Amino acid sequence: MARPLEEKIEKALLAGESRQAIVARLKEQEDPRTLLFHVNNISHPGVRGKYLYLNLLLGLILLFITSKKMLTIVQFGAIDFFLFLSLVPVVINFYLLREILRFRRIGYQFLLVLAPLSLLLPENRIYPEFPLILLMTALAAFLFLKMFPRRDLIRSLEK
Repeated sequence: MARPLEEKIEKALLAGESRQAIVARLKEQEDPRTLLFHVNNISHPGVRGKYLYLNLLLGLILLFITSKKMLTIVQFGAIDFFLFLSLVPVVINFYLLREILRFRRIGYQFLLVLAPLSLLLPENRIYPEFPLILLMTALAAFLFLKMFPRRDLIRSLEK
């Protein structure tokens, strides 16, 4: 259900339509909360090319950290509760990677919160994770601020 809505919004943004105009046109056809979420969550296609390489770098860092965690989990080899518990951060990281590679606002928001929180674990405070997590946090913050400025955020469907 969300896919066709996302596609409509992306096509309208690519055609040069403003977010307010998109909301005004679609608010009668779509669920208002879903529409508001997707309009604010999708980055402008014109801005994506500008930050493509930084976004790819962010994705590669996240993929490297996730792969390293998966390798560590697989090396232990015991299939038990702790294996499944240790897979939770990996699954979350893959979700974040998906959202970041799709240039979605929610991916950057979660990464801004979860990357610094990951430093609470002792294994993330050693080289190479520590500088990579700091770089990942800085890149996520920069991309979030540049691709989703507050002035473009639509707070409600009412004018």
